[in-house]
Amino acid sequence: MNCGVAIQYLPMDSKDEDEVCRVVDAVIACIDSTGLDYFVGPFETAIEGDYEACMEVVKNCQLVGAKAGCKHVMTYVKIDYKSEGDVMSTEHKVSKYHEGDPEFAPRAEQKVA
Repeated sequence: MNCGVAIQYLPMDSKDEDEVCRVVDAVIACIDSTGLDYFVGPFETAIEGDYEACMEVVKNCQLVGAKAGCKHVMTYVKIDYKSEGDVMSTEHKVSKYHEGDPEFAPRAEQKVA
């Protein structure tokens, strides 16, 4: 895994919070469908995998949001990339803060829901 990406997708033209959640949920469903490891946080979703696969997800987030009815979006992206070797995993970064929490695990590991 040579890439980690944090994606914050902000629908700018949503009429209310329910609309924001509906569009963001569609984007997260797209991320889930990729099979990449991901972690949903309160402000952004982190994905991990091959660089090309991660960049394809970033591109597709815009398209999925548009298909869900969002005509104006701001997307903030942070990219951690290594041309050789692996980047630090989300699990390594945050698992110590969630020890004993049965709800915590990167989504690809949960395979539930």
